[in-house]
Amino acid sequence: MRKIVYTLFFASMALLSASLTSCSKEETKSFTVPAKGILVATPGASGTTSFDSSNITSISATSVPTGWSVDDIDMYAGTITVTAPTSFDNEEVDSGTITLTGYTPTGATKSVSIYVAIVSDEISFYDMPANCYVATKPNTRYVFNPMRGGNGDIELQTTTVKIIWETKEGLIKYLDMRDGKATFYLEDAKEDDDDSDTGNVHYGNALIGAYDEGGELEWSWHIWVTNNDPTAAENTTTLNGQTMMTINLGAEHNSNGSTIGSKIYESYGMYYQWGRKDPFVGPQGYNFPGNHDDVLYTASGSNLNLEYVESTAEQGALSWANANPCALVKGYKENGYDWLYDGHDDALWSSESKTNNDPCPAGWHVPDASLFENLTIEYSYDNMAWEELQKQYGLMLVSTETNAEYFFTAQGRRNYLDCRLDIVNDDIELPVPWSGYYWTSTTNDDGSATALYFDLNTATRTWNGLDTARPMHRANGMPVRCVRD
Repeated sequence: MRKIVYTLFFASMALLSASLTSCSKEETKSFTVPAKGILVATPGASGTTSFDSSNITSISATSVPTGWSVDDIDMYAGTITVTAPTSFDNEEVDSGTITLTGYTPTGATKSVSIYVAIVSDEISFYDMPANCYVATKPNTRYVFNPMRGGNGDIELQTTTVKIIWETKEGLIKYLDMRDGKATFYLEDAKEDDDDSDTGNVHYGNALIGAYDEGGELEWSWHIWVTNNDPTAAENTTTLNGQTMMTINLGAEHNSNGSTIGSKIYESYGMYYQWGRKDPFVGPQGYNFPGNHDDVLYTASGSNLNLEYVESTAEQGALSWANANPCALVKGYKENGYDWLYDGHDDALWSSESKTNNDPCPAGWHVPDASLFENLTIEYSYDNMAWEELQKQYGLMLVSTETNAEYFFTAQGRRNYLDCRLDIVNDDIELPVPWSGYYWTSTTNDDGSATALYFDLNTATRTWNGLDTARPMHRANGMPVRCVRD
C-alpha cells in the first residue's frame, strides 16, 4: 500500500514539475502586419490592411494618433480597419503610429506598430500594364494591377504581393493589396542635418512579386525608382527616327562622360538576359571591385544573393525563368549558348509590338538593331588621350547622318558562360579595361542576338572598337536603352 502511495506521490510531482516547466517557457506566438501601414487618400476616409497571426486570440489598439480611430479588428478575416480624422481643429494629425498588441490564450503578448497617414498624392499604373513601372515622386502612393502580367494578356490568381528584393533597404514602403489593386509608397529622401523634405526619392530598383493562394510566385514587376523621369522630353532623344531614352533601363541618369565614380556607377542600370523580363543588378562599384554583385535586400532587411544555375530541361524553360527571377541561367553550349535549353524563342522581345516579356515601361520597348545604325565614335573621343578616356567608362557616339551625339556608358556585361560580371572583353590578344554592350531585339539565324558593342583599344589608344550589330550569345546579361512604341 505504501509503495502505491509513494508511486502516486512521485507521479504527481513529476506532472507538477512538467507543468511548471511548460509554464516557464515562452509561449509560441506570432503577429505581423506585412504592409506595415495603412494609407488613405482623404480626411475621413477608411483604410484596411491584413495581418498574420498564430496563437493570437485577441488584439487591442493603443497609442492611436489624435483624430484617428480603429474601427474593426476582424480576427476571422485577419484585417484591421482604421479611419482618418475628418477635420484638424483639435490637434488631429494627418499621420502617426498605432501600436497593436496581440494576446495568446494564456495572456502572453506580442506587439507590432503600423504607420497610418493621409496621402493625397497618387499615381496609378492600373490601366498601364507592363513589367516595369517608373516611380519618380516622393510622398506618393503608387497603384498597379496585380491580377494581370506582361501587357495585360496574362491573367494571374494573385492573393498577395511581396517585395522579392530591393537595392536599398526600405526603398519600397507599405506594399499592400486590397480589392484587386496593389499599392506601394515612396518616401522623401530627407536632408540628413534637419530631416527636411528634399523633393527627391531614394534612387534604386526593386522587384515585387505576385503570389497565389499556395504561396507560389506567379509574376514579378520591376520598380524603377529614379529622380530623372526617363520618359520625359529632357531625358529622351531622336536616333535614326526613333525616340530613345538617354538613360539605361534602371539607371539614375546618364553620366555623359563624367569621371566621378558615383555618377558613372549610377548610370549603369540593370542587366538582362536576352528575352527575359526581370532585371539583374550589376557590380558593387563602377570599376567592378572584386566583380562582386551589388547588395540586395529582402523585405525583412536581410541580404539576398543571386543564383547561377545550369540550363536544363527544367531550368532552361521560360516558365521556370519567370518563376525564378533571382536566378541567372548559364548558356547551354548545345543550344548555341542560349539560356533556353531547347531552341530559340525569337518572339520573347520584338520591335514589332510590345511582348509579354518586354522589360521596358508601358509605351516603350527594346529596340531593334536599326536604332544603332550609322553610329560612329565622335572624333575627339577617338583621339583623346587614353589615360583620360579610360576614366570616363564610355564613349560619345555620333550619327553620321545628323551629327547628333549620344553618350553610352561602358558597364560591361554578365558573360554567357557563368553569368558573372565582366567589364573586360574576352579577346585574349587584346584585353581592354572596359567595354560596353547594349541589347537589341534583333535575332540571328545562328541563335545569337544583336547588340551594340564598343571598347577602349589599349594597343593603339586610338580608333577604338565599335560594332553596331555584334552577334552575342543570348545568355549574356546586358543593359537596354528603351525606345518609344
